[in-house]
Amino acid sequence: MEIVKSLSESGKEQMGSLGWDGPLAAISNTRANLADFFKETIAVVTNPSIDREREQAQFSSQVLIGCRPEIAAGREEDATLIRLEIPLLLDAFPEFDDIARIRDIATKHGTMLLQDLANIFEGKVAFFSMGCPMDTTVDRAVESLQKRVVEAVLNGAQCVILDDNSIASGDELYMDPLLAIAAVDKALRLADYTPNLRRKVGLVIRTGALRDLHDLAICLSLGANAIVPYAMYAVGLGTAPRGSRKPLVAEQVETSLGNTLKAIHAGLQKITSTVGCHELRGYGHSFSSIGLSRNLANLLGTPNYFGSTGRGLTWTSLYDDAQERAQEFRGETRARLKNPDRFYPKMWKKAEAVAHGELEFDDYTETLLNLEEKMPVSLRHILGLKESSAPTKPDDVDISVKGYDMPVIISAMSFGSQGELAYRSYAEAAHLLNIICMNGEGGEIHDLLGRHPRNRGQQVASGRFGVNIAFLNAADYIEIKIGQGAKPGEGGHLPGNKDTEQIAAVRSTTPGVGLISPSNNHDLYSIEDLAQLIDELKTANPHAKVSVKLPVVPGIGIIAVGVAKAGADIITITGYTGGTGAARAHALRHVGLPAEIGVWLAHRHLIESGLRDDVEIWADGGMKSGRDVIKMVCLGANRVGFATLAMVALGCTICRGCQDGTCHVGITTHVKTKEEAEKRAFKAFRPFEERGSPHSIVTMFDALADDIRKWAGKMGVRNLQDLVGRADLLYQRSHHDRIDLSGLLHSVPRAQLTPAQPGGRRISRPRNTVSKQITDIVTEYVSKGEYELTYDDEQVMAMDRALGTHLVGAIKRKALPQVNRIRAINLSFSNSAIPGNGLAAFIDDPVNVLVEGGAQDGVGKCATGSKVSILKGLNHKGRRLDGSVGKSFAYGAQGGLFLVQGDADTRACIRMSGADVVFGGEIVEPLDDSLGGMGARANLKGYAFEYMTSGRAVVLGDPGPWMCAGMTGGVVYQRIQPEMGLTIDAVRHRIAAGSVVEIQPLDDDGHNDVRELLNEYIRTLEENHQSQAAEPLYP
Repeated sequence: MEIVKSLSESGKEQMGSLGWDGPLAAISNTRANLADFFKETIAVVTNPSIDREREQAQFSSQVLIGCRPEIAAGREEDATLIRLEIPLLLDAFPEFDDIARIRDIATKHGTMLLQDLANIFEGKVAFFSMGCPMDTTVDRAVESLQKRVVEAVLNGAQCVILDDNSIASGDELYMDPLLAIAAVDKALRLADYTPNLRRKVGLVIRTGALRDLHDLAICLSLGANAIVPYAMYAVGLGTAPRGSRKPLVAEQVETSLGNTLKAIHAGLQKITSTVGCHELRGYGHSFSSIGLSRNLANLLGTPNYFGSTGRGLTWTSLYDDAQERAQEFRGETRARLKNPDRFYPKMWKKAEAVAHGELEFDDYTETLLNLEEKMPVSLRHILGLKESSAPTKPDDVDISVKGYDMPVIISAMSFGSQGELAYRSYAEAAHLLNIICMNGEGGEIHDLLGRHPRNRGQQVASGRFGVNIAFLNAADYIEIKIGQGAKPGEGGHLPGNKDTEQIAAVRSTTPGVGLISPSNNHDLYSIEDLAQLIDELKTANPHAKVSVKLPVVPGIGIIAVGVAKAGADIITITGYTGGTGAARAHALRHVGLPAEIGVWLAHRHLIESGLRDDVEIWADGGMKSGRDVIKMVCLGANRVGFATLAMVALGCTICRGCQDGTCHVGITTHVKTKEEAEKRAFKAFRPFEERGSPHSIVTMFDALADDIRKWAGKMGVRNLQDLVGRADLLYQRSHHDRIDLSGLLHSVPRAQLTPAQPGGRRISRPRNTVSKQITDIVTEYVSKGEYELTYDDEQVMAMDRALGTHLVGAIKRKALPQVNRIRAINLSFSNSAIPGNGLAAFIDDPVNVLVEGGAQDGVGKCATGSKVSILKGLNHKGRRLDGSVGKSFAYGAQGGLFLVQGDADTRACIRMSGADVVFGGEIVEPLDDSLGGMGARANLKGYAFEYMTSGRAVVLGDPGPWMCAGMTGGVVYQRIQPEMGLTIDAVRHRIAAGSVVEIQPLDDDGHNDVRELLNEYIRTLEENHQSQAAEPLYP
């Protein structure tokens, strides 16, 4: 109810932090509705997520109610079809009799009242009670409802309204609305009738059993066209659960209902955005369940885990639950709203005590075991370890992994989400423990760069904050974050007031500017793109191991195989219970699957594909003990990540207020003193140093290592890695009637080697071969004392990728002799060359790049310096052509000068953070926006300067649609050409909806910027025999 009240009061979803530590519905001690068994699915790698906030013009929540015509047929004469802008209908309220006012609210939000909808359909509407008669079972009631609805549609009904009013009045037993809508939808689709009956009718559901955004999304995806969630409205208005003590006033009703509709509308679009879908009508069955019996899962038609015939949520379970609810409705038993069990509040104090030497780890473990038995929240909590009859002494158990002392890592946490002292503590503790500490996507504090490379991993995520050639060569591990377990499919936002000078320096941005992480990596739209990025990172730092971090979704096993084939060294599986500094409360609880499922599926599919030995599997998501590590290893993990436990070791009290920046123990805030905390009106504050230090983490993790040895010894192994994939050494110890883990509890035999094909394996040269060759050639001449060089190549092709990247990486690692004496190395690719993807990726001084021809995707991504020029090349007739670049040009570029004579594909200068750019492509015919398809005809093809935080750009042509979405800093100088239709109004029309940019006339600073950048562009054209092209640009 708190969530619903928040929606009605603010019009926004609640934010949260840390992670969800409540139970899965299948093993919960509290009552669960059917929706609680489902977890939403998000896009992973392919079909990436979309940013609903910054790209809202592309989203639609329209729904159609009524008889929809067949694609190849015309509309029937008596067909009625209603279009609503949102899938929510309003209803009358007993406490407020001004129906006209409610109707106005509905109209304002693109919807209507339920009664008005019914009136439009007149004799073509059918009402059905969505309840179970007292004298029948739930499955028979569902079957009866299916038959009656099909019969009504055959008799001409074009709108069916399912109502649970009879349940609330006590006349019938409870039937879950999701069960009803799914059953009716399925019956209509499978009815032996042509055309499909489902197209002939709209399904509307009026119910008080849908409690939140998750429930609504599942209901819509299962078949509902519109919903009347009357209980949600009543809670928002304050008339439920106990009723209103005084009449509602008009302003209160308008505010509450308006905010609720607004928040749900935005929330539904946010949900669809995470699967890469911008149409609500395209969001279908994008979720999976845990613990449904086979019959129920088949009816609902979604992926289901750990249910079987007779085990899981069954028809009998539903009937028993309905009887219990009926007793509560009749007042025979007391109805209570009980919150689900939460794990961390019951154990964090003992964990902190262990970290400070005030409690033995065995006492902490005993507490965990008791909690897991009384209130299990994760699948691993109902798994037991099979102990051996011939145990090994703990001191004889080797838990090391590839030279590291234990099979654990400190999972990624960024500087920004963590305060400086806590952030440094994680890195230092990892070095002292000889384990790996992954960094989050907030860049790296400069004095930590390269300090402990063997114990450090750097993260490359969608924002690319601080990602550059020095950053990539400062660690032995690089992690590509596809998604985060706590909020998969979503980006992040650091408000400008939190972007301090220190954070801005680390992230290569401007202080005080809001920093937005896109919902997805904008150079990753396919598994092939992922392979390209992995290749670029290994070209930048050939010594690094590359990890790909994946949230858990159905099909994660197949995805893991693709990631392994793409060249990853590590696959990190991040479960939905993982922590975060800030996320929607909805995402924390309802999105993604447990890490246990992800590791289990990834390990098995990799074995079946013969790729398991090529990669390590790491896992994280709410881990708390050595037993957790052993269980994840048995399921298939090589190492296990901890983050929240490391925070607790530093003094975190699980207050779940990380997102507010007011952490009272100094961990997730950048406030360091009591005086500063008082100025900012903190309710309480304890300086970090009073309890937090790297040594408290070391104490906790040393105890964790002993716990791992103890349990591994009990299982009779001498080397922990011998347990990888040994799921047969696990057993289900409880909840046998509610969940069936038998499919999980067996190991997978290694795949038999297939016979060699005739001629053997086919191989080809690596895509970065030429990039490496350039380094070898340059090294040869630098060793001879040549410190200013121009490398010419007229034969590069699309196969030749990441040109210049290997060279700048070698220079940064000082792999070349006398690197400090190198003045300039100019790479020139001519003869109408079009190098492959990633040209000049992570480029920096003293390397410059000139192409006469064109370039493909990812040019200059994350550059920090140098000059990159893409000019037109000569064709066989001596004519200059192209000079264009592909997608995601200068993505995350923090410095350097980029000159493009032609056009640029989508996302040019996305997340640019300090570079200078000139786009020389010009309009060739007058603009006519009425034709549509603006991006196809523009010089910049769409979403230019998205999320830009600083830097300068000059655009001589059409900037294209949806420009400056999410832009929070920097400046774009746009040439106006009224004679070609590019007026100020035309530019304004091209700025993305919701952008916060301003159009201003050129001032003195602007004149100087434009003159400086155009002079560089003119000079480059003239130096490359294009004086004629440069001449019109002179003032």
